[in-house]
Amino acid sequence: MFIVRLVQSWIVQFAAPVDSLGIGQLMLLASALGIYLVGLAVYRLFFSPLSRIPGTALSKLTVAKLNFDMLTGRAGRVAHADYYKHGDIYTLAPNFVVLNNPTDCRSVLSSHRFVKSPIYNIFALVDDCLFTTSLPELANARRKQIGPAFTHAHLAEMEPVILECGAKAIKRKWDTLIDQAGGTVEVNYAHHFSLVTCDILGTLGYGQRLNALQNNWAQLHSWVQRFNKLMMLKFVFGDPEHLPQRWLFRGLLKSKDKFIAFGNNSAQKRRDMLAKGMEKPKDILQALLDSEDPDSKIKMTPQQITAEITGFLDAGTDTTSQTLSWAIHSLMLHPQVYHKAVAEVRAKFPPTMDHTITYAEAKAMPYVEACIYETLRIQAVSGVPLPRIVPKGGATFQGFFLPEGIQVGVNIAGANHHMGTWDSPRKFMPERFVDNPGLKQNVFTFSSGVRTCPGRNLANYEMLTILANILKDYDIENPKDALFTPGRLDNHGNPVTMPSKQNLTIIPCYPDRDCRVIVRKAREY
Repeated sequence: MFIVRLVQSWIVQFAAPVDSLGIGQLMLLASALGIYLVGLAVYRLFFSPLSRIPGTALSKLTVAKLNFDMLTGRAGRVAHADYYKHGDIYTLAPNFVVLNNPTDCRSVLSSHRFVKSPIYNIFALVDDCLFTTSLPELANARRKQIGPAFTHAHLAEMEPVILECGAKAIKRKWDTLIDQAGGTVEVNYAHHFSLVTCDILGTLGYGQRLNALQNNWAQLHSWVQRFNKLMMLKFVFGDPEHLPQRWLFRGLLKSKDKFIAFGNNSAQKRRDMLAKGMEKPKDILQALLDSEDPDSKIKMTPQQITAEITGFLDAGTDTTSQTLSWAIHSLMLHPQVYHKAVAEVRAKFPPTMDHTITYAEAKAMPYVEACIYETLRIQAVSGVPLPRIVPKGGATFQGFFLPEGIQVGVNIAGANHHMGTWDSPRKFMPERFVDNPGLKQNVFTFSSGVRTCPGRNLANYEMLTILANILKDYDIENPKDALFTPGRLDNHGNPVTMPSKQNLTIIPCYPDRDCRVIVRKAREY
């Protein structure tokens, strides 16, 4: 590093206005810069504490590849492939190391020693919130304030809304479409799942029944999608509030402002209605308005409530809806799994029974629940590795010492496919969770430890009830022109899945083409 520091001092010495430098000085400055870059490259490749860690030379030299993968939506696929290529640990970018071994991942996530990277600040819409904060004190305070809203007891009180806006809404929509089409209809399940999850969270988090699926109202989901795109661009190009980014991204920034205004207005509308004597509803919005830190007894400010509400909506819509989409896609690629799941549901609830399956009833169907867990495992909708900062004193993983200040990322895709944990990790095999329910603890899609997703219970309520009721009420199959079928196999002998891209979460590249199924009302099974 002596050479690099020496050249840095030369650059500072000659860093005068260009028009005041002679030709000789410019050549010397250019030479110094060249020597600096070569010295930096040699250091990163051969002498850095990270130089012996597996990874491509390009990733060790520059952040350009990571930025390119983020910008082009390849980051999720790359994270999955990099585990199989490099193993338990690898370098993603200079000063950014990725962990795939579940033991290492738990070590990072189990406490606040490894604080969140400042990268999370790009997700802060109006204020620091539970998802974005790197401050352990704030994270703990928020969990005390927000946690009660997502307990099973509170979710049980909200379940009628979850069912009404979720499974029942899909049944009303699909029954209407089937009747209009004369018995059989093609539906885009990805689109419908996105609308019902927005409806559920819109009702519970914003206190407004949007009827998004029934009215095909996609505005809220559009705001979420555009916000996610803005955050991806912010990751690569920096703060979009500054020129020239503000001019380039002005459309996305306007959508962000509308998204925030919707949250502000919803919370204020609830306060006004409460002031007029309205009975307090059982929902997430009310839980946030009433919540207080159990130690300080301090309530959240209006700005903080808006930050949490928009954070939950952004984090909760695509993660839940896309997991459901990947579940249906996987069932269509594995007909033996589909028929086994249908048989389990209809053995208890035949199609002729006029009944909506509840969460407790769906939870009692181990194979259906296993299908959800296997989808969460094999196609985790979490994207890039979750970055944390190595604490003072450094840390050692897989025999490599990481100095303090290095970013260390937990690769959800890698942990969920870890060959030391999972038999045949590339294979969609829900039976693994039926035979060994303890394996559920090794699925990292909702993170782990002190920063586990607080909304995971709500997501499970949504996913289990929607999937179980679809399997009860409908027979579904691939359309004849489907490109991805059980007979189209990859190099590992597994069905080829539809292509994906990353928009913060892992979503299908071409949902209008690949997320279609033929639906008819269920026959006796």
